[in-house]
Amino acid sequence: MTQKNLALVTGANGHLGNNLVRLLINKGIPVRASVRNIKNKEPFVGLNCEVVESDISNKQSLVNALQGVETFYAVGAVFKLWAKDPKKEIYDVNIEGTKNMVEAAVEAGVKRIIYVSSIAALNYSTLPTKESYGQNPDRRDMYYNSKNDGEKLAFELAKKHNIELVAVLRQYSFHTIKCIVQHH
Repeated sequence: MTQKNLALVTGANGHLGNNLVRLLINKGIPVRASVRNIKNKEPFVGLNCEVVESDISNKQSLVNALQGVETFYAVGAVFKLWAKDPKKEIYDVNIEGTKNMVEAAVEAGVKRIIYVSSIAALNYSTLPTKESYGQNPDRRDMYYNSKNDGEKLAFELAKKHNIELVAVLRQYSFHTIKCIVQHH
């Protein structure tokens, strides 16, 4: 059964993702909440939403979760600033995850992606910073690099596959997402 305006939120059990699920439900938008571990349903108690399991490192799980979805809120990502192997555990997972998310959306016929990036992608060489100054040139941190390169990759893939993509920077994102939800 296809639901009109169905939205998928990845990372739906995290702080930002779970608040977004609640906002969408309050706006009357049908929500499919995606988590990496389906056993973790506590954040959805009392919420009228479908809960599914998918992982950004598994493209097929995303394709399955995106069936019938109109707007994909791509919130899920590795959010940590330290790891034993930061390139493998942070950078590679977020870059591959971005590629998987956009390609899965294309395969599932999704019309729109709201891609959650981070203020880590901003260039802080001129303060106060703003997006028009370009991306962060500081390459010493794998999390920052993954958000920087992931955002660029998301836009490149969206353009290549002709899919609408809006990037939201994490520091401002819940307020910004509220504005985006109101306009869609």
